[in-house]
Amino acid sequence: MLLLPRFSADGAWLPVLALSAMTLLVQGCTLMSLGVLLPGIAADFGGQAGGGATAFLLAMSLASLAVGSFMGKAGVRPVLLIGVLLSAAGFALAAIAQQRTALMAGMALSGFGAGASTIVPGIAVITRHHVARRGLALAVFLGAAVVAGAVVPPFVAAAMTFWTWRMAMLFCSAAIVLACPLLVLLVPGDRTDAGPMPVERTAPPAAIRTGNFLRIVLAMTLLQLAINGVLFAAVDILMAEGLSQSTAVLAYSSANLLGLPALLMGGMLADRLGARRSLSATALLLAAGTMALLGVRMMDMAGVWLFVLLWGVASALPGQSGSMLLADAVEAEAFPRLLGLNTAIISLVGALAPLWTDQMRAAGGGYGLPVSVYAALALAAAPLIASVRSSQGEAG
Repeated sequence: MLLLPRFSADGAWLPVLALSAMTLLVQGCTLMSLGVLLPGIAADFGGQAGGGATAFLLAMSLASLAVGSFMGKAGVRPVLLIGVLLSAAGFALAAIAQQRTALMAGMALSGFGAGASTIVPGIAVITRHHVARRGLALAVFLGAAVVAGAVVPPFVAAAMTFWTWRMAMLFCSAAIVLACPLLVLLVPGDRTDAGPMPVERTAPPAAIRTGNFLRIVLAMTLLQLAINGVLFAAVDILMAEGLSQSTAVLAYSSANLLGLPALLMGGMLADRLGARRSLSATALLLAAGTMALLGVRMMDMAGVWLFVLLWGVASALPGQSGSMLLADAVEAEAFPRLLGLNTAIISLVGALAPLWTDQMRAAGGGYGLPVSVYAALALAAAPLIASVRSSQGEAG
């Protein structure tokens, strides 16, 4: 029998659903639609738009680092509301931009707003206020981010077909402004620093310098670069291989949608086999899925769906099994700070992938070079992961 969340009398699930809806709208209209929007943007900006995506990702990473402190000082609702408005305003600015600098400024503003109103604040609020069924609540919330990548991009692509990429971005901005401020009112508004402060404010230097931590950070950075490099170029790559825009967007959305069952199955496999084996297999699968892009022209639709299956599954799993591997490899008291540091590093470096994709495409005269490089990065991560020594026994 399928177990669905039960709505308690105290309304504990209402904030979860509100945060999930905000994440679906904000990330779906911005982050997850960039891959659909970038080909249209590039056509108006000299053939390259990767810098805009990089500006978005860098700003989103910086916001994720700062949002915890902001919520502790100002409260949750003001931070969420400001984030929502910045995300919409930035996308609107990018939509009307005529110069590259204005485009990048708008993208950066939108990225900062998305970082301040989605994943990090959502996890913080749910962890604090939804103690009874925290795991299920987080699964519902994070699942909304996965669904966003499958549901929203086709609508954005349709708007681009009927109008232009600029109108599509303005529609996205309007949807965020109209819906999300009302959802903010359903979220608890107290400050997140209420209660006892942790004794340790920084990660122990010895833990940061351990070989295990450094190998995990390096491996996760390679995987994030490999994922981001394909994520924001997949639609354009598939169109360059001869697919129509609608077919390319369908393949992209299908790959994102596969992330939802992949997270469920991947979690069970990681519990059974151990995080190290699971993440090593994920790296190999990601390399194979990335290389499948190069076989699309030769294999036709079989190559497309091979990419969708392999890359769609593998791209969803590193964040899940990577966190589990880190928890296995470091001392329990160091884990929260090291997890934050690991996330910050891989997010900031991974944000450079769209810009590097543009540079490699220009140097190689097509997508063959960047796709091969990203597959090699995923492949290189596998032995690094295998060399991590767990402080806990792995199952199986």
